[in-house]
Amino acid sequence: MTELISMTVRIKKMGKENNCDVLVIGAGVSGVAAALAAARAGVKTILAEKENFLGGVGYSGLFQYICGLYLNGNTRPKETLNDGIVREIVSHLNKLSPQRTIQKIGQVYVLPYSREDLSSVFNSLCRDEPNLNVMFNATAVSVRKKGKAIVEVGLDQSETLHKITSRIVIECTGDGDVSAMSGADFELSSPAKRQLAGFTVHLKGLKNADETLAIKVPYHLSQAVKMKLLPAYLRFTSFTKGEAANEGFLKLNLGHENSRRHEVVLNNAEKALRYLADKLPALKNACIAGTSLRVMDREGRRICGEYVLAEDDIINARKFNDGVVMNSWPIEIWDKRKGTIYKYVKPGDYYEVPFRCLKAKGIDNLLIAGRCISVTHEALGSTRVMGTCISLGEQAGLAAAFKVNNGKFPFGDIGKPQRTQR
Repeated sequence: MTELISMTVRIKKMGKENNCDVLVIGAGVSGVAAALAAARAGVKTILAEKENFLGGVGYSGLFQYICGLYLNGNTRPKETLNDGIVREIVSHLNKLSPQRTIQKIGQVYVLPYSREDLSSVFNSLCRDEPNLNVMFNATAVSVRKKGKAIVEVGLDQSETLHKITSRIVIECTGDGDVSAMSGADFELSSPAKRQLAGFTVHLKGLKNADETLAIKVPYHLSQAVKMKLLPAYLRFTSFTKGEAANEGFLKLNLGHENSRRHEVVLNNAEKALRYLADKLPALKNACIAGTSLRVMDREGRRICGEYVLAEDDIINARKFNDGVVMNSWPIEIWDKRKGTIYKYVKPGDYYEVPFRCLKAKGIDNLLIAGRCISVTHEALGSTRVMGTCISLGEQAGLAAAFKVNNGKFPFGDIGKPQRTQR
């Protein structure tokens, strides 16, 4: 954590009352991109994050791949589908770990990465922006509105309340917390329909592990569930090999009716590993080397925007006059009853996310980016992946700076912000 600490030292102290042009809430991958885009456009930007690190679940979730970066099809992509900040981030990651190259898994292309590299890139990019101030350990606790505009956001930072006035607010919390506090309309699937949450367990000590473990692990766990030896949600556990020959990853998937406390999930993961060790020689001496910081939701509030992207828009590869982000990632639903369900965009094609999905309906100065944008439950299965969320954040940041400089959001009579190009 030394780099994270050094970054915090470099950030100037903030008073209890502060003003800025753009306030970004949430420093996950979409929030970092939004803040960078706005700051680079020359507007005073504050990025507030409740944790003490950048990258959100991209850092804390123990993910192995960045999804949603590339056009899927028969031809191996040479570049990311969207340009701009996402391509810049990938370039930095490639320089730090040139051995991690594009991989095809099933029908999709992904980029392997390490969370340490992602943290290093994000910290470096944010440090280099003079118009950007980052607040760690800062949780949004209140919103004050005047008419149809947000005029103040209260941030609790280590029991100190900061009152932030901002011309534009960009919501990047994943769960749409600030939007909900502001009175924005939102959709939230019922617990029965909501996508399963994820929890990743890093294993070490594997011996002679091969690709068949990806089939054997879920098979044996499903058998254990049938015999009522393990909790039912463990039947949806998947396994992937790590970069080193002796490591692998278990991805547990659980619903909202399950206990989501870290210690409970970890205890069940340990039980699952002991069961697997008796069945599979490759896991006989395996141990848990690390886990996700917490259970990671795949679905929360979806804020209602000026347009709601739907499943048909994705499957039919629809393009929009105000399209700002391109995506080729399939609809990937982690269903409580059926497990993982995939619906693919036509190979070699992509759909667009319109700017209207980033503009909160009914609140004049609120933009949304990342997982909580205006989409249906089904469409969220495609738009929520990291590569897409980075580009969504950038476009929200560009649009916010555009409004600061021009008095209106883009796609009116005054034109568009810079948009990504294929």
